[in-house]
Amino acid sequence: MELIARLEERFDKMLNKIKQLEEENQFLLEELEQERNKREEVRSRIESLLGKVETDLE
Repeated sequence: MELIARLEERFDKMLNKIKQLEEENQFLLEELEQERNKREEVRSRIESLLGKVETDLE
């Protein structure tokens, strides 16, 4: 029985680790999406500024 109890404990630890990694993965995916959005916003603002410069130079 001791062997089964140890296996159950290890199995529970592995399941907890999987859950922890899934949560961390979700957090990282959300951070990645935020960074992509920021990058897109910066790109859009730069393009807008370049458009204004081009208009002023004409």
